[in-house]
Amino acid sequence: MNFSRFSTHIFFIIPLAFSLIACGTPDEQASADNAQSSAEQTASPQNSSQQEFKEAPDFTLETMEGTSFTLSDQRGKVIVLNFWATWCAPCRKEIPDFIELHKKMKDDGVLFAGISVDEEGWDAVRPFANDLDINYPIMVDNGSISNEYGPIRAIPTTFIINKKGQVEYVAPGMVTKEKLQPILEKLANR
Repeated sequence: MNFSRFSTHIFFIIPLAFSLIACGTPDEQASADNAQSSAEQTASPQNSSQQEFKEAPDFTLETMEGTSFTLSDQRGKVIVLNFWATWCAPCRKEIPDFIELHKKMKDDGVLFAGISVDEEGWDAVRPFANDLDINYPIMVDNGSISNEYGPIRAIPTTFIINKKGQVEYVAPGMVTKEKLQPILEKLANR
């Protein structure tokens, strides 16, 4: 094996593995094997079964503005449902892309929605969301929503839900606007 090629791969994999371990869940410690497996899945959203899409579990949560958000009320829109946390570095990195895409695509029927899994709840989420000026609905998990969609083993994890309310794509790990926008455009035009 060529050592210089090997060392390049190690320098890429080690920081990636550490970032995935750091952003697992606050109560879990990920093993190196799980981190490497997760690293392979973060490249782009993974398409669900082509034959039959799973119905997205319905829920109602209170938004930061104090209104109720019910997923089934959003039928007819493409929903980008993102499970995230304020302590997660990849979450912090992807949120500006989400803000930009939400602004750009909301008139096309695309809606971003964030569900924080922060144990501190609104005490952690509200100042963070205000500082970033998040322009889409933000909610705090009541402990059951992430279980309905999971178990979610990595934060962030993003579910892309089609206009019929079915999960079409799942992206464990950070997703960029370059990967996300073509998928959203395709689903919005269906």
